[in-house]
Amino acid sequence: MPERFAEGFDPAAVKAMMTAFDRVCEALNIPPTHDYYTEKIAKMIVEKARTGERDPIKLCHMTLRAFAGL
Repeated sequence: MPERFAEGFDPAAVKAMMTAFDRVCEALNIPPTHDYYTEKIAKMIVEKARTGERDPIKLCHMTLRAFAGL
């Protein structure tokens, strides 16, 4: 997950977001490179984390559901 998305979050939140990002990329079989899809994934995770969610598994599941709805 690009570091710029982590601004304003504490280290525990960043770790949870990074874990969720890796899990989402793995689930979707998308290499964690800098492209349109990974940007979209990172933005979705940040959006979910801004609500206070810090569980990486929940962040992953929420993001996968949102991604499927596109």
